[in-house]
Amino acid sequence: MTRLAIAVAIALPLSAGCEDDSKRPTAKRAEAVAAASKPAPATSTTTQPAKAEAKAPRRLCLPPAADGRSLPASRLDHVEAEGAAPVSDRLALGGGKWTWINLWAAWCAPCREEIPRLQSFQKRFGAAGVPIQLAFVSLDDDERQARKFLGEQPATGLRASHWLPDGGERTAFLEAAKLKADAALPIQLLVDPKGAIRCVIDGAVEEADYPQLEAWLKGG
Repeated sequence: MTRLAIAVAIALPLSAGCEDDSKRPTAKRAEAVAAASKPAPATSTTTQPAKAEAKAPRRLCLPPAADGRSLPASRLDHVEAEGAAPVSDRLALGGGKWTWINLWAAWCAPCREEIPRLQSFQKRFGAAGVPIQLAFVSLDDDERQARKFLGEQPATGLRASHWLPDGGERTAFLEAAKLKADAALPIQLLVDPKGAIRCVIDGAVEEADYPQLEAWLKGG
């Protein structure tokens, strides 16, 4: 073999092992590529809901809600559950005590819901040094509906009520209280110890109303 052939034979295997290392993937480069290919973490665009503004308590018994007008002293009908003692045929007004009159009806959902609350209020007023009489007056047109509701109440619940059926007596009563014939129920009438209406509340009372009502009665 000539010297030239021997040189070529030696050079060939050497050149085969001399591939450019810069083109080979390395561990660091693979890690860098993998990191670059990862999607960027999503930026949350969710905003926190705005806090609801605190609802200011409603103010009750503000003048001129009532101007000292009086209710008629006429006889009232009554309705009661079977076996329950009937109420008096007249509202007990005056006599040195406040009287809370609740106008309600069996078909009125807010009326039914608030009745136990009113009974609780009466006990709490008394414990706070404000004795008050509680009188319920039904404005149901159908006596059977009122009687059915009263019959479904527990022994400690409302079992008897005054009743103003549709007609002249109801009209006279509402006119004396300066209430509309189609006024939404329930309605609260607060009558002072001398028998004069001092506060009219449209709608049901809530538990949150108690402190304001107690303070008002004590101040009255």
